[in-house]
Amino acid sequence: MIALLPTTSLAAIAIALISVTTMVGAVPSAVAAEASPSAVTALNPLDGKSFIAQSGEKGKQASKKDTFVFREGRFLSESCTPYGFGDAPYHATVDGAAIRFHAETHSPTHGTMVWDGIVKNNFIEATSIWTRERWYWKIKREYWFSGQLKK
Repeated sequence: MIALLPTTSLAAIAIALISVTTMVGAVPSAVAAEASPSAVTALNPLDGKSFIAQSGEKGKQASKKDTFVFREGRFLSESCTPYGFGDAPYHATVDGAAIRFHAETHSPTHGTMVWDGIVKNNFIEATSIWTRERWYWKIKREYWFSGQLKK
């Protein structure tokens, strides 16, 4: 036997559900992402990929190598980890055959790196701006990266 609630109780429940869903808008998409593996790929289109890239300071030739790792919605520059830069969430958008991404990594001792890049046909082109501020000086340098999918 099913107990019926008064109409006012049903309306109150509906309003409460709408309020909770509005306040926690990310919950439905997060639940959907867990429920469907293809949804995770759609949310994080670069996940599971690594790229090997040459890099250099803007306007200069390549002087270093780096490996970029995209995993579980996070971006990591392996050459930056010795300086305290860990992984960070990345945001990606699909633009035709290209995927554009953005991330900001932080180091407790070496500042911030802002990353922007594009992946197309298993190739990556990216830039980063490294900023480190102290009360008496500021470093701001831009770097370029160019590479391909690690096989």
